[in-house]
Amino acid sequence: MARIPVSQAPTLLPKFNLHARANPQPSSDTYVYDAIKTDIGIAASTSDMCVKFFEPSTLQTKGQLNYHSDQITGIKARLNSLLSASSDGQIAIWDLRQALSAAPALVFKTKDPVLSFDMSIDDTLLVSGSALDKDYCAKINLWDPRVAAQPIAVYENSHSEDISQIRCHPSAPRQFLSGSSDGLLCTFDASQADEDEALLYVANTGASISGCGYFGPNSQYIFAQSDMETLQLWTNEATLLADFGDVRDLAESGVPTDYIIGCKYDPLTERLYLAAGTNEGDIHLLHVGAGSFEHIQALQSGHSGIVRGLSWDLSQGWAVSGAEDGRVSWWATTVPAQPPSPLAQAVSLTVSGQKDKSAASRLTNGNNRRFSPY
Repeated sequence: MARIPVSQAPTLLPKFNLHARANPQPSSDTYVYDAIKTDIGIAASTSDMCVKFFEPSTLQTKGQLNYHSDQITGIKARLNSLLSASSDGQIAIWDLRQALSAAPALVFKTKDPVLSFDMSIDDTLLVSGSALDKDYCAKINLWDPRVAAQPIAVYENSHSEDISQIRCHPSAPRQFLSGSSDGLLCTFDASQADEDEALLYVANTGASISGCGYFGPNSQYIFAQSDMETLQLWTNEATLLADFGDVRDLAESGVPTDYIIGCKYDPLTERLYLAAGTNEGDIHLLHVGAGSFEHIQALQSGHSGIVRGLSWDLSQGWAVSGAEDGRVSWWATTVPAQPPSPLAQAVSLTVSGQKDKSAASRLTNGNNRRFSPY
């Protein structure tokens, strides 16, 4: 495959500097999966089925949550609360205003391992994706947390393999996205009780999906990454815009890459960023363009193993990462990122070697001004 075009853009973002790092546990094989910021500090899910909390400035341990009996598959922060999901088939909601030794405030149970979940922007819809059960059925469960612990709907015909990703729409409370090992990327409108009515669009990525999400000023685009380390960009109506193939080919352009950590859309700069990692623990941040990448910076010395999770907030100038070396690292900038120039040159997207002029026009508004780079 042709080398992925990469240019250097070190000034596109402020420099992230390593400010603190939690000490690993030499006698333990504990991994850190997700690491996120909450109202009471950094929360990190670990392979010993705990959620551990740290002070951001020093990463000193504050305590931990113990509830799940199997691997924690995801954690998310909300105002004064934290949500955790597990292969034990449960999603727990924790009130962070209570002592960390307290029981969950709410628990939602399923019969199948929960592999992915998300909460709507207005906190009125909880959606989970399950592993394939013994009847070869992968379920999407929907709850209204205000009503009861029983699902208000179950979708079980849209995917034929494990549902690895659930992402709720950033502004539309009843829309969400699901990604599966079957390679399908499905968009739903949960205001429709019937699954066939709720399913809006289906995109076939051709690879087992390991990550997906909305991006763009109006959340009009979708990124999809696979466990084969490929990256694609789609419209939210299932039109392919760009297929970058294996992102590990970035190594041929001078950016060492062994795997994708994840993608992040930043509304401040109106740009999509890719975080790629090396087996030695380095993190490379890249700006994802219409048909190329811009390498921004490398975050080094924070880890010595595969980085499992990275979250950040450019407006507040922080990032937190967790890795298989058992470490949690806290990164900070000194100045906020600058918003992009309002004017940018429009370019045609290349899809499977063909110029897609209609796709390029969809990414350009009526004044020939473009949300850079889309």
